[in-house]
Amino acid sequence: MKKIMNLTTSRFDTGRYSDNADLKSFYKEFGFDGLEVTLYDDDKEKIVLADDIIGLHMRYFSSWMDLWMGDEQRLLDEFGNFDAVRQTFGGTSGKALTQAFLENLNALPPSASPEYLVFHISECLLAESIYRRFHYSSEAVIDAAIKLVDSFSEAVCGVLLFENLWYSGLDMLEPRLTYRLLEGVKYRNVGIMLDIGHLLHTNMQLRTIDEGVEYIHKILDQYSDLSFIKGIHLHQSLSGEYAGNLMRTWLPSESSYADRTSQVLSHIFKIDAHQPFASGRINELIERVRPDYLVIEQISSDRSEHARNLSEQLRFLEK
Repeated sequence: MKKIMNLTTSRFDTGRYSDNADLKSFYKEFGFDGLEVTLYDDDKEKIVLADDIIGLHMRYFSSWMDLWMGDEQRLLDEFGNFDAVRQTFGGTSGKALTQAFLENLNALPPSASPEYLVFHISECLLAESIYRRFHYSSEAVIDAAIKLVDSFSEAVCGVLLFENLWYSGLDMLEPRLTYRLLEGVKYRNVGIMLDIGHLLHTNMQLRTIDEGVEYIHKILDQYSDLSFIKGIHLHQSLSGEYAGNLMRTWLPSESSYADRTSQVLSHIFKIDAHQPFASGRINELIERVRPDYLVIEQISSDRSEHARNLSEQLRFLEK
Protein backbone atom coordinates (compact mmCIF):
# COMPACT_ATOMS: atom_id res chain seq x y z
CA MET A 1 0.00 0.00 0.00
CA LYS A 2 1.37 3.40 -1.01
CA LYS A 3 0.88 6.27 1.41
CA ILE A 4 0.16 9.54 -0.38
CA MET A 5 -0.29 13.25 0.43
CA ASN A 6 -2.75 15.40 -1.47
CA LEU A 7 -1.65 18.71 -3.00
CA THR A 8 -3.07 21.24 -5.44
CA THR A 9 -1.00 23.39 -7.78
CA SER A 10 -2.79 26.53 -6.61
CA ARG A 11 -0.44 29.17 -5.31
CA PHE A 12 -2.18 28.77 -1.95
CA ASP A 13 -0.58 25.32 -1.68
CA THR A 14 2.61 25.49 -3.76
CA GLY A 15 3.55 28.83 -2.19
CA ARG A 16 4.29 26.96 1.03
CA TYR A 17 7.47 25.50 -0.51
CA SER A 18 10.58 27.26 -1.77
CA ASP A 19 11.29 24.69 -4.48
CA ASN A 20 10.77 21.05 -5.39
CA ALA A 21 13.47 19.87 -3.00
CA ASP A 22 11.63 21.60 -0.14
CA LEU A 23 8.37 19.89 -1.13
CA LYS A 24 10.02 16.48 -1.35
CA SER A 25 11.66 16.99 2.03
CA PHE A 26 8.28 17.86 3.55
CA TYR A 27 6.31 14.86 2.37
CA LYS A 28 9.14 12.35 2.75
CA GLU A 29 9.64 13.45 6.35
CA PHE A 30 6.14 12.09 7.01
CA GLY A 31 6.86 8.86 5.18
CA PHE A 32 4.79 9.57 2.07
CA ASP A 33 5.63 7.83 -1.19
CA GLY A 34 4.44 10.77 -3.29
CA LEU A 35 1.52 13.01 -4.15
CA GLU A 36 -2.02 12.98 -5.42
CA VAL A 37 -2.14 16.24 -7.34
CA THR A 38 -5.05 18.43 -8.40
CA LEU A 39 -4.05 20.82 -11.18
CA TYR A 40 -5.30 24.38 -10.74
CA ASP A 41 -2.86 27.20 -11.47
CA ASP A 42 0.12 26.86 -13.77
CA ASP A 43 3.01 25.72 -11.58
CA LYS A 44 5.52 28.15 -13.09
CA GLU A 45 8.03 27.63 -10.29
CA LYS A 46 8.02 23.85 -10.96
CA ILE A 47 7.34 23.07 -7.32
CA VAL A 48 5.73 19.76 -8.37
CA LEU A 49 7.71 17.54 -10.72
CA ALA A 50 6.70 14.43 -12.61
CA ASP A 51 8.38 12.03 -10.19
CA ASP A 52 6.30 13.38 -7.27
CA ILE A 53 3.00 12.40 -8.86
CA ILE A 54 1.44 9.04 -8.04
CA GLY A 55 -2.15 10.11 -8.65
CA LEU A 56 -3.99 12.85 -10.51
CA HIS A 57 -7.25 14.12 -9.05
CA MET A 58 -9.12 15.31 -12.13
CA ARG A 59 -11.03 18.58 -12.14
CA TYR A 60 -14.57 18.63 -10.81
CA PHE A 61 -17.72 20.41 -11.96
CA SER A 62 -20.46 20.31 -9.33
CA SER A 63 -23.26 20.73 -11.90
CA TRP A 64 -22.59 19.50 -15.44
CA MET A 65 -25.61 17.40 -16.36
CA ASP A 66 -27.66 20.21 -17.89
CA LEU A 67 -24.79 21.11 -20.21
CA TRP A 68 -24.22 17.47 -21.13
CA MET A 69 -27.94 16.87 -21.71
CA GLY A 70 -28.42 20.13 -23.63
CA ASP A 71 -31.03 21.55 -21.24
CA GLU A 72 -30.49 25.25 -21.94
CA GLN A 73 -33.32 26.47 -19.70
CA ARG A 74 -31.97 24.75 -16.61
CA LEU A 75 -28.48 25.96 -17.50
CA LEU A 76 -29.69 29.56 -17.61
CA ASP A 77 -31.72 29.12 -14.44
CA GLU A 78 -28.51 28.12 -12.60
CA PHE A 79 -25.82 30.21 -14.30
CA GLY A 80 -27.84 33.27 -15.32
CA ASN A 81 -26.32 33.68 -18.77
CA PHE A 82 -24.18 31.85 -21.31
CA ASP A 83 -21.12 33.95 -20.47
CA ALA A 84 -21.09 32.36 -17.01
CA VAL A 85 -21.56 28.92 -18.59
CA ARG A 86 -18.64 29.55 -20.94
CA GLN A 87 -16.47 30.86 -18.13
CA THR A 88 -17.15 27.73 -16.06
CA PHE A 89 -16.86 25.03 -18.71
CA GLY A 90 -14.95 26.67 -21.57
CA GLY A 91 -17.93 26.37 -23.91
CA THR A 92 -21.70 26.11 -24.12
CA SER A 93 -22.18 22.56 -25.38
CA GLY A 94 -21.48 19.08 -24.03
CA LYS A 95 -18.31 18.91 -26.11
CA ALA A 96 -16.81 21.51 -23.77
CA LEU A 97 -16.85 18.96 -20.95
CA THR A 98 -14.94 16.38 -22.97
CA GLN A 99 -12.42 19.05 -23.97
CA ALA A 100 -12.03 20.26 -20.39
CA PHE A 101 -11.07 16.81 -19.15
CA LEU A 102 -8.72 16.21 -22.08
CA GLU A 103 -6.99 19.52 -21.32
CA ASN A 104 -6.79 18.52 -17.66
CA LEU A 105 -4.96 15.32 -18.59
CA ASN A 106 -2.66 17.21 -20.96
CA ALA A 107 -1.73 19.74 -18.26
CA LEU A 108 0.36 17.22 -16.35
CA PRO A 109 4.09 17.96 -16.13
CA PRO A 110 6.07 16.51 -19.05
CA SER A 111 6.90 12.81 -18.53
CA ALA A 112 4.41 12.48 -15.66
CA SER A 113 2.67 9.10 -15.72
CA PRO A 114 0.21 8.81 -12.81
CA GLU A 115 -0.54 5.32 -11.59
CA TYR A 116 -4.15 6.33 -11.04
CA LEU A 117 -6.68 9.06 -11.82
CA VAL A 118 -9.55 10.15 -9.56
CA PHE A 119 -12.86 11.25 -11.07
CA HIS A 120 -15.91 12.46 -9.13
CA ILE A 121 -19.28 10.98 -10.09
CA SER A 122 -21.88 13.41 -8.80
CA GLU A 123 -24.24 16.21 -9.76
CA CYS A 124 -25.85 19.01 -7.78
CA LEU A 125 -26.88 22.60 -8.30
CA LEU A 126 -25.74 25.12 -5.71
CA ALA A 127 -29.06 25.08 -3.85
CA GLU A 128 -29.23 21.28 -4.10
CA SER A 129 -25.89 20.99 -2.31
CA ILE A 130 -27.54 22.61 0.72
CA TYR A 131 -31.09 21.22 0.56
CA ARG A 132 -30.06 17.75 -0.73
CA ARG A 133 -33.13 17.51 -2.94
CA PHE A 134 -31.85 16.58 -6.39
CA HIS A 135 -33.40 16.97 -9.83
CA TYR A 136 -31.43 14.07 -11.32
CA SER A 137 -31.51 10.61 -9.76
CA SER A 138 -28.27 8.82 -8.91
CA GLU A 139 -28.98 6.34 -11.68
CA ALA A 140 -29.39 9.14 -14.24
CA VAL A 141 -26.14 10.76 -13.11
CA ILE A 142 -24.24 7.49 -13.33
CA ASP A 143 -25.61 6.70 -16.80
CA ALA A 144 -24.63 10.17 -18.04
CA ALA A 145 -21.21 9.91 -16.35
CA ILE A 146 -20.54 6.64 -18.17
CA LYS A 147 -21.01 8.40 -21.51
CA LEU A 148 -18.93 11.38 -20.39
CA VAL A 149 -16.04 9.17 -19.27
CA ASP A 150 -16.22 7.23 -22.53
CA SER A 151 -15.86 10.51 -24.43
CA PHE A 152 -12.32 11.12 -23.09
CA SER A 153 -11.18 7.71 -21.85
CA GLU A 154 -8.92 7.07 -24.86
CA ALA A 155 -6.55 9.61 -23.28
CA VAL A 156 -6.60 7.90 -19.88
CA CYS A 157 -3.75 5.72 -18.61
CA GLY A 158 -3.39 3.87 -15.33
CA VAL A 159 -6.32 2.88 -13.17
CA LEU A 160 -9.34 5.19 -13.26
CA LEU A 161 -10.84 5.49 -9.78
CA PHE A 162 -14.33 6.88 -9.27
CA GLU A 163 -14.83 8.88 -6.07
CA ASN A 164 -18.02 8.92 -4.01
CA LEU A 165 -19.72 12.05 -2.79
CA TRP A 166 -22.90 12.66 -0.81
CA TYR A 167 -24.79 14.20 -3.72
CA SER A 168 -26.76 12.52 -6.49
CA GLY A 169 -24.52 10.01 -8.28
CA LEU A 170 -22.01 7.60 -6.74
CA ASP A 171 -22.57 7.62 -2.98
CA MET A 172 -21.76 3.91 -2.31
CA LEU A 173 -25.17 3.39 -0.67
CA GLU A 174 -26.58 1.25 -3.49
CA PRO A 175 -24.27 -1.54 -4.67
CA ARG A 176 -26.22 -2.06 -7.90
CA LEU A 177 -25.40 1.52 -8.96
CA THR A 178 -21.75 1.14 -7.99
CA TYR A 179 -21.50 -1.95 -10.17
CA ARG A 180 -23.52 -0.28 -12.93
CA LEU A 181 -20.81 2.40 -13.13
CA LEU A 182 -17.83 0.04 -12.93
CA GLU A 183 -19.27 -2.31 -15.53
CA GLY A 184 -20.68 0.39 -17.79
CA VAL A 185 -17.59 2.35 -18.83
CA LYS A 186 -15.60 1.15 -21.83
CA TYR A 187 -12.27 1.71 -20.06
CA ARG A 188 -11.69 -1.51 -18.17
CA ASN A 189 -8.94 -0.60 -15.69
CA VAL A 190 -11.30 0.98 -13.16
CA GLY A 191 -12.09 0.95 -9.47
CA ILE A 192 -13.30 3.08 -6.57
CA MET A 193 -11.51 5.71 -4.52
CA LEU A 194 -13.48 5.38 -1.29
CA ASP A 195 -13.69 8.79 0.35
CA ILE A 196 -14.24 8.12 4.05
CA GLY A 197 -15.28 11.68 4.90
CA HIS A 198 -17.75 11.88 2.02
CA LEU A 199 -19.35 8.60 3.06
CA LEU A 200 -19.87 9.98 6.57
CA HIS A 201 -21.75 12.94 5.08
CA THR A 202 -24.45 10.60 3.78
CA ASN A 203 -25.67 10.16 7.37
CA MET A 204 -26.35 13.43 9.17
CA GLN A 205 -27.18 11.59 12.41
CA LEU A 206 -23.55 10.66 13.10
CA ARG A 207 -22.01 12.48 16.06
CA THR A 208 -18.94 10.45 17.08
CA ILE A 209 -16.10 8.76 15.26
CA ASP A 210 -17.13 5.38 16.69
CA GLU A 211 -20.58 5.87 15.20
CA GLY A 212 -18.87 6.76 11.93
CA VAL A 213 -16.76 3.60 11.91
CA GLU A 214 -19.81 1.42 12.55
CA TYR A 215 -21.72 3.19 9.80
CA ILE A 216 -18.94 2.67 7.26
CA HIS A 217 -18.76 -1.03 8.19
CA LYS A 218 -22.53 -1.23 7.66
CA ILE A 219 -22.21 0.24 4.15
CA LEU A 220 -19.30 -2.05 3.28
CA ASP A 221 -21.30 -5.05 4.54
CA GLN A 222 -23.55 -4.62 1.49
CA TYR A 223 -20.66 -5.63 -0.79
CA SER A 224 -19.53 -9.25 -0.89
CA ASP A 225 -16.11 -8.38 -2.36
CA LEU A 226 -14.27 -5.11 -1.74
CA SER A 227 -11.42 -5.67 -4.17
CA PHE A 228 -12.83 -2.99 -6.50
CA ILE A 229 -11.92 -0.36 -3.88
CA LYS A 230 -8.36 0.49 -4.91
CA GLY A 231 -7.83 3.59 -2.82
CA ILE A 232 -8.99 5.48 0.26
CA HIS A 233 -9.21 9.21 0.81
CA LEU A 234 -8.77 9.48 4.56
CA HIS A 235 -10.30 12.40 6.45
CA GLN A 236 -13.42 13.13 8.47
CA SER A 237 -15.85 15.90 9.30
CA LEU A 238 -18.67 14.98 11.67
CA SER A 239 -20.77 17.88 10.45
CA GLY A 240 -24.24 16.35 10.30
CA GLU A 241 -25.71 18.71 12.88
CA TYR A 242 -24.39 21.74 11.00
CA ALA A 243 -25.65 20.41 7.66
CA GLY A 244 -29.07 19.63 9.12
CA ASN A 245 -29.47 23.10 10.63
CA LEU A 246 -28.36 24.64 7.33
CA MET A 247 -31.02 22.70 5.41
CA ARG A 248 -33.69 24.23 7.66
CA THR A 249 -32.44 27.82 7.77
CA TRP A 250 -30.53 28.61 4.55
CA LEU A 251 -32.13 30.87 1.96
CA PRO A 252 -30.76 31.01 -1.61
CA SER A 253 -29.37 34.29 -2.89
CA GLU A 254 -30.44 36.05 -6.08
CA SER A 255 -26.91 37.27 -6.86
CA SER A 256 -24.59 36.23 -9.69
CA TYR A 257 -23.48 32.62 -10.13
CA ALA A 258 -19.96 33.51 -8.99
CA ASP A 259 -21.22 35.20 -5.83
CA ARG A 260 -23.64 32.36 -5.06
CA THR A 261 -20.85 29.84 -5.58
CA SER A 262 -18.65 31.67 -3.08
CA GLN A 263 -21.46 31.81 -0.54
CA VAL A 264 -22.28 28.11 -0.86
CA LEU A 265 -18.64 27.04 -0.76
CA SER A 266 -18.21 28.78 2.59
CA HIS A 267 -20.74 26.28 3.95
CA ILE A 268 -19.41 23.28 2.01
CA PHE A 269 -15.92 23.79 3.45
CA LYS A 270 -17.46 23.66 6.94
CA ILE A 271 -19.40 20.51 6.10
CA ASP A 272 -16.45 18.84 4.34
CA ALA A 273 -13.57 20.20 6.41
CA HIS A 274 -11.10 17.33 5.76
CA GLN A 275 -9.84 16.94 9.30
CA PRO A 276 -7.80 14.02 10.74
CA PHE A 277 -9.69 10.80 11.45
CA ALA A 278 -8.61 10.81 15.09
CA SER A 279 -9.19 7.19 16.05
CA GLY A 280 -7.13 4.04 15.91
CA ARG A 281 -10.26 2.32 14.61
CA ILE A 282 -9.43 3.66 11.17
CA ASN A 283 -7.08 0.70 10.93
CA GLU A 284 -10.10 -1.63 11.01
CA LEU A 285 -11.36 -0.04 7.80
CA ILE A 286 -7.97 0.03 6.11
CA GLU A 287 -7.36 -3.61 6.97
CA ARG A 288 -10.80 -4.55 5.72
CA VAL A 289 -10.43 -2.74 2.37
CA ARG A 290 -6.70 -3.33 1.85
CA PRO A 291 -6.33 -0.48 -0.66
CA ASP A 292 -3.40 -0.01 -3.01
CA TYR A 293 -3.39 3.71 -2.23
CA LEU A 294 -4.01 5.49 1.08
CA VAL A 295 -4.32 9.25 0.57
CA ILE A 296 -4.17 11.40 3.70
CA GLU A 297 -6.41 14.12 2.28
CA GLN A 298 -6.30 17.31 4.31
CA ILE A 299 -7.37 20.94 3.90
CA SER A 300 -5.23 23.40 5.83
CA SER A 301 -4.62 27.14 5.99
CA ASP A 302 -0.82 26.99 5.94
CA ARG A 303 2.20 24.69 6.08
CA SER A 304 2.31 24.55 9.87
CA GLU A 305 -1.33 23.53 10.18
CA HIS A 306 -0.86 20.93 7.45
CA ALA A 307 2.10 19.46 9.31
CA ARG A 308 0.13 19.32 12.56
CA ASN A 309 -2.83 17.62 10.88
CA LEU A 310 -0.62 15.08 9.13
CA SER A 311 1.17 14.29 12.38
CA GLU A 312 -2.12 13.80 14.19
CA GLN A 313 -3.50 11.52 11.49
CA LEU A 314 -0.37 9.41 11.25
CA ARG A 315 -0.40 9.01 15.02
CA PHE A 316 -3.60 6.96 14.75
CA LEU A 317 -2.49 4.74 11.88
CA GLU A 318 -1.20 1.23 12.52
CA LYS A 319 -1.56 1.43 16.29
